[in-house]
Amino acid sequence: MKLNKMKRKYADRRGWRRIIGSHMTRKSFMWPSFHGEAVLLNFDEVKAPLSVIYGGIRTKTVDQSFSWLQLFPACPAHFVLTAMFNAEKQLVQCYFDVTYQEGRDPDGVLWFDDLYLDIILFPGHDLYLVDEDELTEALDTGIITPEMYDRAWRTARNLVNFIKSNPDHFLDLARDLRSTFKD
Repeated sequence: MKLNKMKRKYADRRGWRRIIGSHMTRKSFMWPSFHGEAVLLNFDEVKAPLSVIYGGIRTKTVDQSFSWLQLFPACPAHFVLTAMFNAEKQLVQCYFDVTYQEGRDPDGVLWFDDLYLDIILFPGHDLYLVDEDELTEALDTGIITPEMYDRAWRTARNLVNFIKSNPDHFLDLARDLRSTFKD
């Protein structure tokens, strides 16, 4: 993949042609385990399902009636968690985007600048660190600075270490927060 600028991703997934119809709900949380904003994006209609393969296992992450719960921590944690749920509201995976910064557009839609490095956690505790090549390419082409590169790796290492020491923390958090939303 040829990179030419940092990717800004919006909670409403604007510009993603796979989504034909969706609706979004946002809540703020001050729970002991999470302080920040959560955005639930429900996929009402999609052009085609999306599946990913990790560890030889195919997992569907997008289809009609699926939902994504995106967690934006209040303190600068330098990551955004997207918990993906199937039509039966069962968690299928947690996807951590390592971020440079997060913000809100003039309409109040949350966004983040993606630092390429990602972590995927499955309900069975399988854990994957992905897109190291994209991070290196972003550094080599001058899209990110050496400081941003180092911060991405620090954030990823801290997250991986935390998840390994407490593998159910984010899985339980995602399920708990998802249960507070009405569809």
